Amino acid sequence: MPADSPLIALPLVLPIFAVGVLLCLRKAGEATRHALNILTCTGLLVAAVFLFAKVSEHGVLVLRTGSWPAPFGITLVADLLSAVMVLVTAVIGLGVAVYAAGSGTGKFRGYFTPLYQALLMGVNGSFLTGDLFNLYVWFEVMLMSSFVLVALPGGRPQLEAAVKYLTLNFIASAFFLVGLGVLYGMLGTLNMADLAVKLAPLGESDLVLSSAVLFLVAFGIKAGVFPFYFWLPSSYHVTPTPVAAVFAGLLTKVGVYACIRVFTLVYAGHQEFLASLLLPIGVLTMITGVFGAASQF
Repeated sequence: MPADSPLIALPLVLPIFAVGVLLCLRKAGEATRHALNILTCTGLLVAAVFLFAKVSEHGVLVLRTGSWPAPFGITLVADLLSAVMVLVTAVIGLGVAVYAAGSGTGKFRGYFTPLYQALLMGVNGSFLTGDLFNLYVWFEVMLMSSFVLVALPGGRPQLEAAVKYLTLNFIASAFFLVGLGVLYGMLGTLNMADLAVKLAPLGESDLVLSSAVLFLVAFGIKAGVFPFYFWLPSSYHVTPTPVAAVFAGLLTKVGVYACIRVFTLVYAGHQEFLASLLLPIGVLTMITGVFGAASQF
């Protein structure tokens, strides 16, 4: 396994560079901004394909930023799951970018494309981080950009949906941050791999299980699972089609990915407790989702 693979940083570097350029071009023509948006998404797709191919060939790839050794520095990690998710993000991102170019985004006053790239950067960062605190940071990047995408059209329904969306996601962030504090206070680290090693000998102590429940609530709100799904119907239907597409295709899936990553790695030794919660929540989410959709006309 290569010690450091700079290829992992490309899905983050390309969008953040595009954000700066697109903000500078905000007064330029809409066609120019959308062309650059599509070009950046195409570059993301190429980088995601290469990353997936390299992970398939070499296994897990790691990038230690600033050459700090884990668990002290910021670590980016790409395994098969995260590489697949980055690839799916790139495919959806390019498709939505192409559709947005022809659907009209004038209500966003030139801010759609930089916000869109910031959103993709947050999604990719969530998939590639190897540290729980940086997962929180990438969640906040997604939250800021997605909130503005909901609110920026400026109508009363959009502002009402944005306030609900922001409030509930702030609550999720608070649960996430408290869970991080509990884990860091116990173990002095937030690196996921290091946490998995240090949590295993502790057994099912009250603090360990409490932190797991805090993360479950935080990720459940992000993923829109039962009973935390009530912000979804209020937000999706008032957003423009490109925003609704990327919300449905990516944002809630980041919450599901976080559940999979944290509860199968960090809390790998506590599967019985977590299964007793996750299985009923999953079943109830499917049932309420189906009946909620069937009740609409």
